[in-house]
Amino acid sequence: MAAAQKAKKKQSGSVNRRNVWLLVVTTLLVVGSIFMFTPPQEKINQGLDIQGGLSVVLTAKGADGAQVTADEMEKSRAIIESRVNALGASESVVQVQGTDQILVQIPGLTNTEDALNTIGKTGKLEFARLDSFTDADVKSKIESGQYGSEGTVTDALGNSFPSGKTEHLKVAEGTYTPLVTGADITNVSVGKPSDTATDYAVNITLNSQGAQAFAAATKELAATKGKIVIILDGEVQSAPAVQSEIPDGNVQITGGYTLEEAKSMQTVLESGSLPVSFEYAQSQVVGPTLGQDALHSGVLVALIGLAVVMLYLLFFYRGLGFITAGAMVVFAVLYLGILATLSHFGLFSLSLAGIAGIVLTIGMAADSSILTMERFREEIRMGRSVRAASITGVKHAIVTSIDADLVTLVSALSLFFLASASVKGFGLTLALGIACDILMMLLFKAPLIRVLAPRVIAKHPGFWGIKDSQQAASDYAALASAEGTTVAEAEIGEAIDPAASEKAAERAAGEAGEAAAAKARKPRDKFIKHDVNFLGHRKVFLTVAAVLVCASLAVVGVKGLNFGIEFVGGTSVSFHNTGQVSIDQMRGAFNDAGEPDAVIQTTNADGDEGFLVRTTTTSAEEATSRANQVADKLGLSTDSFEVTTIGPDWGASVIQSSLIAFLVSIVLIIIYIAIRFEYKMGVTAIVALLHDLVLVMGIYALVGREVNPNTIAALLTILGYSLYDTVVVFHRINDNMKSDDVKCTFMTMANHSINQVLVRTVNTTLTSLIPVLAMLFFGGETLKDFAFAMSIGLICGSYSSIAVAAPLYAMWKTREPRYAKLVKKFGPEVGRYEFGNPNAMAEGASPKKAAKAAGAASASTAKTGSNHGSNAGKTQHKPPKAQRKKRPDKK
Repeated sequence: MAAAQKAKKKQSGSVNRRNVWLLVVTTLLVVGSIFMFTPPQEKINQGLDIQGGLSVVLTAKGADGAQVTADEMEKSRAIIESRVNALGASESVVQVQGTDQILVQIPGLTNTEDALNTIGKTGKLEFARLDSFTDADVKSKIESGQYGSEGTVTDALGNSFPSGKTEHLKVAEGTYTPLVTGADITNVSVGKPSDTATDYAVNITLNSQGAQAFAAATKELAATKGKIVIILDGEVQSAPAVQSEIPDGNVQITGGYTLEEAKSMQTVLESGSLPVSFEYAQSQVVGPTLGQDALHSGVLVALIGLAVVMLYLLFFYRGLGFITAGAMVVFAVLYLGILATLSHFGLFSLSLAGIAGIVLTIGMAADSSILTMERFREEIRMGRSVRAASITGVKHAIVTSIDADLVTLVSALSLFFLASASVKGFGLTLALGIACDILMMLLFKAPLIRVLAPRVIAKHPGFWGIKDSQQAASDYAALASAEGTTVAEAEIGEAIDPAASEKAAERAAGEAGEAAAAKARKPRDKFIKHDVNFLGHRKVFLTVAAVLVCASLAVVGVKGLNFGIEFVGGTSVSFHNTGQVSIDQMRGAFNDAGEPDAVIQTTNADGDEGFLVRTTTTSAEEATSRANQVADKLGLSTDSFEVTTIGPDWGASVIQSSLIAFLVSIVLIIIYIAIRFEYKMGVTAIVALLHDLVLVMGIYALVGREVNPNTIAALLTILGYSLYDTVVVFHRINDNMKSDDVKCTFMTMANHSINQVLVRTVNTTLTSLIPVLAMLFFGGETLKDFAFAMSIGLICGSYSSIAVAAPLYAMWKTREPRYAKLVKKFGPEVGRYEFGNPNAMAEGASPKKAAKAAGAASASTAKTGSNHGSNAGKTQHKPPKAQRKKRPDKK
């Protein structure tokens, strides 16, 4: 016995040391993260809508003065956008302006000139044999190696100095015969010409057709050491002599490139050549679309909302609320550290869509913390010690949270890898936040609770908010003793059907059972004591949901959606010399002129302060009229602005890629849930998700609010929240149906599962909704679209988990043969059950009273059927429970 106690103590000490080491690792990560992101406004890159950036207008030039087609402009826009994204400026704006211009707005560039050279380069790559050149002078220069020399710059006094940049020999189109073009490229990479080289080269791989042509040419030229000339945008990059046949299509472009120049060429070649050439028409610095004032007010309001949330959690969970607050702080610090690290390497820029991803992951982090606190308290109510509950309860909660996180991660990664524009930014921030949440749970929350539980929490239950749970456990223990069940079974039975549970206690233990039932009727704790019959009204819930979906689709069909300029295009108004006019005054003037949804940015071109305003008005004449109204109101001259027609930011390719990403994420979610649980859960979760999205769009159409990228960011946030909430409910249903403690229909146990997580659902909805409502009512105008959609979506997401996903899943499962048998046994009503232990009613009574109770229970079962049977009829054939091996409490 002493040896066993010693071994147990040694094992406990080993576990405590492991938890302490995990907390030490967490501390080191937190310190490192603080170092990485301090100060955050400098260490975390900001997108165009938050910090502004460079705005450039590129004008297209058709070959030989030919008119540029709309198809060529759209293809050019897509190529330029991919080049901008390759620069790390993933939150940029690239849109067609007029008939022959493209507007490019790039946030926070450190090397503007090099970036512009990359995005505007035509990218026409050609390989030609030197003997195909017809210009003798050019041919002679290439032959002698005079095709790349250092350029010079001349100062005001006429002195020439080396520019440090290579100037390449220009060749005219038509003076040579192309052998292979950029269309034949399948792969591009950067490397060095040799191990000892200090410069860089660009390695390309050709397709089968290009490789065949190149092999034939090099085979013929190898005998005479003839040259292959490599030409990019009409400039000779290199002209290597052919030493031997190159049959595999692997070619290297050399030209004394620096690493940055080689990477720039790689970006150009990978994106493809532009169908037309471009030249710069104008460039200027633009302010953020949100406006720093709106951003600051939005952040301030959100922080106030979070402070209210923290106070609520402290009120509800007392000392455990400090653990939740600490978990949120650790999560935030780790998150900011990762974002700052990615920003340092130019891989991240924070935009409004990114903020949406952060808002969602903060909600998920709060959700996982609340889920852990609820499960910890729940297991204490079921009779476990504080130490045991800190192990099993936290374990169950973390497994549930990780499952919900991984389902959302599938969606986030689909959006990141398959979508484009701001949707990609949302997917990235969401995926990073999920990783931080899992890290925080495993390294901080679980170890901290397990370290504190045996001594600190157990010794001060009142401060830590578990005293009520312990008192409830005492009440349920008395009820369990009367009924002859475990504490867990008594708690479940009392919740499912209190009347039947209390009658069973009275039959089994007489006055003692009646007293125990009276105490259990109103236990002291903040949880759902008795199940609300949600699934008993499932037909009503599903009917209401179906009506709302049909009504939403009808409203969208009749009224349509009010798409913003980012989707439909419109007009751009450029104001110059605006003096002391503020962005709020400009916004107010456009609102008075009938353009409340105008996108407004400040501009600065060579010290000239101005504004760039984009509106959904498609008529240039109407836009000019409204611009005149604004100019009159602000006291500006009528020649201080220009009006230009512009195309959408979100072109067909962006929308298409986003829809594909969404559909792929749906398929992957169903597959993941099918592997982890079963496909029926995945299908019903997606149905609930679509219900939420349709309702939000219906309300948008009804009130006529503009659908813009802020709305899309909110819809994507709703997607993640709805999935998370639904998986938590499904996880509890799945766990409960594996238990044999209580026998009932699937519908009854599903209803009990909903009630078990109901407090968690309410608390997490409130913690997410309070900051969003604060932003909606008190935040800046530009953030209200996001907050409006989020408010509707959060409510719909919580509602649909209970009223759509759970009823559909329970109805589907009830049709399975094994659960259909239970319906025949217990009936279709929600709330009928029996204990898994057939001798439960005889437990806790004296032998004489037990026999009497068993007889009474047998008579009761004969009269009421399966309403709350103890299966007392079977008691006659089985020994008393005291003589059999006791079953442990439900974990």
